[in-house]
Amino acid sequence: MSRPPLVAGSLLLALVLGAALTSCSGQGSGSLAGQACAHIERGITAADEAASRPAQAARLRAEALAQIRVAVPLAAVAAGEDTTWQALEATLSESSRVPLRYLLPALQAQCAGVG
Repeated sequence: MSRPPLVAGSLLLALVLGAALTSCSGQGSGSLAGQACAHIERGITAADEAASRPAQAARLRAEALAQIRVAVPLAAVAAGEDTTWQALEATLSESSRVPLRYLLPALQAQCAGVG
């Protein structure tokens, strides 16, 4: 007669542990997305400076693109852990095909409130 409480207790323990592990993975993905967004913000800053500093524009545009590319693997891992970040990953993945002037507004919107 002692088996039903044992089985019920085991099931309850499994559910509690599953919920705990699920919440931990979401925290990791948010941190990675935050890191990606920090690089994106640095890229946006460099791109904005490029527009107002013609003598250094080429270097600043290269720096902006480099910051965006550093964000790609961070966003990819975040999206693998939590589908919330798939749009950010998809937008970043276009950085080799789409000019930054088109990507940066979308990336800025996707990173709004992340941190």
